[in-house]
Amino acid sequence: MLAEEYSNINSTPFLSNQEGKTISFIYECLKKSCMPFKKASNQPNLKLPLNENKYTQIFVEQVEVFVKSHPNIGVKNQYSDTFYGTKGVPDFYFHKVEEGVHNEPLMVWEAKMLSTSLGKKREKEYVIGEKNNGGIERFKTEKHGKGQSKCGILGFVENENFKHWNTTINKWINDLTSTNTDWKKDEVLSNIETNIDFCILTSIAHRKSDDISLTHLWVSIN
Repeated sequence: MLAEEYSNINSTPFLSNQEGKTISFIYECLKKSCMPFKKASNQPNLKLPLNENKYTQIFVEQVEVFVKSHPNIGVKNQYSDTFYGTKGVPDFYFHKVEEGVHNEPLMVWEAKMLSTSLGKKREKEYVIGEKNNGGIERFKTEKHGKGQSKCGILGFVENENFKHWNTTINKWINDLTSTNTDWKKDEVLSNIETNIDFCILTSIAHRKSDDISLTHLWVSIN
């Protein structure tokens, strides 16, 4: 999408008639950021190893490059909930830029490592974890994303391939359905786009009062 498409958007609320374009624009920015992120995170002057937080910081910097072409959207690291008071702090969020107004986020994102070397306690953390810290789990319990219908999870694939992680995560979810009534079989991830550098999947997370649509963007870091 071109910045010119948004040249007529001013400081008045626009999501009622622009929401579809806005969300599509955000997805495009995320996709376009994957290759620059890989380049930036492999700079020879970086102190290795990088962890989840450092990868996220680099990724958000690259997303910001593309988001700047929209006059009314920003992206920031970490969101503290000022509207519902939830305690979770998602890793990054998109927001409307409007002078004199503090708006609810357009979309919040959690970031997780996808690695076979995380250890037993953290191996299923993309889905479920200790103290309600699993990636998908946080959105199911509204620790993240309360009041929103669309959010996302960014996965940094350290080893194995996208197909491996799609199969593995769906098995974890299916296994949960036999022991935990909060999890349903229709919450598995569906792959919608894959190339060498990134993979996009979608899923639904059932919450107590409604459902939330999750977009999963996985980026290979090797």
